[in-house]
Amino acid sequence: MDAQQTHLLELRSRRVSFDDADGLAATLRRWGAADALQLTRATGENWSLDAEVGALKFRSSFTSGRYQARGGIPSGHVVLQFDYASDAPRHINGLSLGADAYLVGNAGMQFDLISSQHHHGMTLSLPLALIIEALGRRVPGVEELIRPASLQVVTRAAPRVANICALARSMVFQNEGPDCLGFSAFAYGDFVDALIGALTQAFQPGEASRGRTAPYQRLPIVRRVEEFMQANLAEPVQLHHLCVAGRASERAVEYAFRDVYGVGAKQYLKLLRLNEVRRQLKTLPPDVETVAEIAHRHGFWHMGHFSTGYRRLFGETPQSTRGRFDIFRPDLETSKSLQAGRSGLSLA
Repeated sequence: MDAQQTHLLELRSRRVSFDDADGLAATLRRWGAADALQLTRATGENWSLDAEVGALKFRSSFTSGRYQARGGIPSGHVVLQFDYASDAPRHINGLSLGADAYLVGNAGMQFDLISSQHHHGMTLSLPLALIIEALGRRVPGVEELIRPASLQVVTRAAPRVANICALARSMVFQNEGPDCLGFSAFAYGDFVDALIGALTQAFQPGEASRGRTAPYQRLPIVRRVEEFMQANLAEPVQLHHLCVAGRASERAVEYAFRDVYGVGAKQYLKLLRLNEVRRQLKTLPPDVETVAEIAHRHGFWHMGHFSTGYRRLFGETPQSTRGRFDIFRPDLETSKSLQAGRSGLSLA
C-alpha cells in the first residue's frame, strides 16, 4: 500500500430527501432530535446529508419551509451548529443567530431550533474525550471550563464560520457518494483543528490581550516544533501535536513562530511541505509519481488550494516545475564518477 493510501480514512455518507416534518424528524433522530413541526409551506427541495469520518459526525440539512426541531444532545459529545447558507437568521433556544454566529452545545443540553424559510444549516459532533484532550494540549486549563448541558454562542465570527463552511464544502460535499475512494487524513486533521479553534473561542470569549512568550523561551519552542515538523512532513499533524512537541500551549507556540518566522506554526508547516514538494518535483521522474500524488503525500488534499499556494510562493505552477525535470536531474555519468572518486572504485 502506497503512502497516499495509508492516509485515507473511510467516509460514510448518505443523502436523504423528505417532504414534511415527519421526514425531517426521522433524519434528525440519530442526532438527538425528538420532534419536528412544519411551520410554513415548503416551496422547494428538502434534504439531509449525514456523513461520518473518524471521530467526526457531520450533518447538513436544507429546508425550503420553516421548521421547528426539538431534542437533546447525545451524551459524550459536543455539537457545533453553523449557518451554511440561509435567507434569514435561525432561532435556537430563543436566540436569534445570524450567518456570522455559531453555537456550541454540550451533552445533555436541550435545544429548540426554528429554521428560516430557506435554511441550510450544518451541525458537527465530536466526542467530548477528544475535545478535552486537544484543548488540554492547546490551551491548558480551558478544558476545565466545559460544563455538562451548557450552551455557548459566539457572534461576529464571520471569518471562522466561512473557513469551516469552506472546509465542509471541499471535504464532505465533494466526496459524498459511492465513488468516493476515501477521505484524506490530512483533511480530517484540518477540519478537527478548525473545530477545536472554534471551541477555544467559545470557551474563552473574553480573551483579549496578547500574551508574550519570554524571548529566551521562543527559540527552543520553535526548534522543538520544527524538528517534529521535519520528521512528519508526510504525516497528518494537528495543532495539539505541535503543542506536545514544543512542550508549550497553543498561544506560546503561535507567538513563538510569529516572532521568529513571521508566520503561524501551521502556516510554517505548509511552507515546509511546499518546499519539499518542489524538491521532489525537481528530482523525481514524471513517470514515478504525478504532481497530485506528490502533493497528496505531503498533506495537500485540495489541489486547487495547493496550486494557488504553490504559485504564490514560487511564482510558477507545479506543472511548470515538473516540466523542467530534465534541467534539474543530475547527470548520471557525472554522479557515478563522483561516487567512484569518493570510494576509490573504478568504473572500467
